[in-house]
Amino acid sequence: MAKKGFSYRISEDVLKKWIKLSPEHKLEWLEEINRFIYNFAPEKSKEIMLKFRKGEI
Repeated sequence: MAKKGFSYRISEDVLKKWIKLSPEHKLEWLEEINRFIYNFAPEKSKEIMLKFRKGEI
């Protein structure tokens, strides 16, 4: 059976840098990533995301 999903590791140094960021900076980063993903997602994925946000699924 093929392994599904993915995994990755983050170094302790990277985690320490992330912890030091302000909540505002973290939220700005999150919003930027969400826009990026949405802009490049296939239409079917966008439909699913919107239905999920509306609580339809």
